[in-house]
Amino acid sequence: MYINSLLINNLRNQIDSYYEFEQGINYIYGENGVGKTTILEAISICSITRSFTNASSDIMLVNKDALEYSIITNYINDLNLSGKINVSYNRKKKQKSIFINYGEKVLPKDIIGEIPTVVLSPEHKNITNGSPEYRRQFLNTVLSQANKLYMLKLYEFRRSLKNRNIILQKLNEKEDKDFIDILNNWSYLHFDICADIILKRQAFLNEFIPYFIEAYQEVSDSKEIVNIVYQPNGITQIDNKDDIKETMFQKYLKMQKTEIQRGTSLLGPQKDEIKIFINDGIAKEYASQGQHKTLLIALKFAEFKYLINHKNNVPIILFDDIFSELDRDRVLRVINLLSKSNAQIFITSTDTYCIENNRDLINKFIEIKK
Repeated sequence: MYINSLLINNLRNQIDSYYEFEQGINYIYGENGVGKTTILEAISICSITRSFTNASSDIMLVNKDALEYSIITNYINDLNLSGKINVSYNRKKKQKSIFINYGEKVLPKDIIGEIPTVVLSPEHKNITNGSPEYRRQFLNTVLSQANKLYMLKLYEFRRSLKNRNIILQKLNEKEDKDFIDILNNWSYLHFDICADIILKRQAFLNEFIPYFIEAYQEVSDSKEIVNIVYQPNGITQIDNKDDIKETMFQKYLKMQKTEIQRGTSLLGPQKDEIKIFINDGIAKEYASQGQHKTLLIALKFAEFKYLINHKNNVPIILFDDIFSELDRDRVLRVINLLSKSNAQIFITSTDTYCIENNRDLINKFIEIKK
């Protein structure tokens, strides 16, 4: 899988830009603020339907002097079949439009996984160092690209959670026996969906963790022991779907009054924890700055290997400014690992060190100027 061209209109400061890329490593360099990251954001939007930067809603991505942005990505998959994805967002209508190939209009969920993509940027440091929300988001992004059924179940879960919270809010405003009955019935159906999510997350981590452990050893060249532990909210033992659903329903009955008082759901996968450990300590609390960076790179290498085994295409890798704070030995180790992956890789940097010392590994240099 590789992207051969990208056309960007009015996405941040990329006003009318056209790029052609090579298979292998594409090294994009230039000063800060010239639009290097925006190129990777454009690829991200055409693969996972959103920017990988946490604070970037579509309306914020539109250039301040324009009404809408548009991106056209042309790609060739591992079966040597060409494809095209066109994504645009209109600021005034607050509407995103997505077209594939010969103009067929589709929903965002229809293109997720079409161009499997692994992204690593400074924005992702919260995966190892932040709240559980960032680790759940990481897990959801990987699983949604690899498994359409999980993605559809996740959409179903979010709709169900939203409706359940509406019922709780109405009960918070005015207690009504009819609404209590509705809440009980809806909760039982909701926990059925929750059980599916929990089982799929546990199955994913069972397969993912060995990739992660192996990748950490490759990147760090150390003997540190790392691990990931899944702690589903409200569940101490994951057996089967019926047991999970019944356990959650019984816990809900005990905390029903509290949920009504707060007007929101307090139980379920939206509160799951995924803990990352290093040398038997929780990484968030004990890992050094260098260890956090190594853990993050290892997670992304593991994501890459996992997606290879679950997709018919080798994922594209987007590395945004990851070398700004890494030591040079680690930079060289990462670049060497990447060069053996047979993936198309995009690296952005303000540093020319890689250009001066690794010309034989890099397939195309793209300098971005104001």
